[in-house]
Amino acid sequence: MLKLVIGLGVVLMLVGFGAAGWQYVQAMPPGEVAAVEAETGGAVGPGQNWLISRGGGLVARDDVATYLVHDRFVEGRSVVITQRAALESLLSEGEKLPEAPYLQVLADIRAPKVAAGACAALQEELARDCAVHSARVVEGSVDRASGTAQFRIELAFTLKPGEEALPDLSARAFGTEMVTLAFEAGQEGAATVPDLIRSTVAAANAACAAQRRSEGCRLMRVNLVTEGDGAGALQAEIGSLSRLPKGMFPAPPLG
Repeated sequence: MLKLVIGLGVVLMLVGFGAAGWQYVQAMPPGEVAAVEAETGGAVGPGQNWLISRGGGLVARDDVATYLVHDRFVEGRSVVITQRAALESLLSEGEKLPEAPYLQVLADIRAPKVAAGACAALQEELARDCAVHSARVVEGSVDRASGTAQFRIELAFTLKPGEEALPDLSARAFGTEMVTLAFEAGQEGAATVPDLIRSTVAAANAACAAQRRSEGCRLMRVNLVTEGDGAGALQAEIGSLSRLPKGMFPAPPLG
């Protein structure tokens, strides 16, 4: 009888853990499961949507999606551009600037023009798809004396498929690195927003190449600020994987 009770207890435990694992996978969006499975090649089991940080904790879900789901638009993967531009550059041929009270309205309506060429530059080497997620004039930024305004443009993009599949995610730790660059007016590679985006991609690629012990390096986010005369600064975040430190073992999240 004792053996029978113990045997039933073991069976119930296995069923319980199996059900919990199935519920965990079922709770994930189908697209995310498929994307992660395709990305990992099934090497770590279906539906892994978690990563281990280099400090031993779980990586935030937003960062996980931004890094893993490369072939779909995700909220965390973006290029944010803050640029000061001439209002006259927003006009069509034959148009004139309106009276001062309407300059803010004009700037807001024509803000997408400021992003012209940005997606094309991003798609040259890095992005498979790119779209202008938002384009607005910064409230109160219209300068009537200089005839300029400040704009905030946000691009969403997907990544071109990498040449190599990602390694076993359950045996790797994830970490990020910031790449920063500053540009002066007239500096080569900083004349326009597309030029600055190309410089950003080049800087991110160089930083990835310098990481000799990391794998799967990818550009995740970019924050670009420019005054419109070529002067500006950019900050790019790249993510990559490295082998788990000795003594650290993978443990998927519960529930």
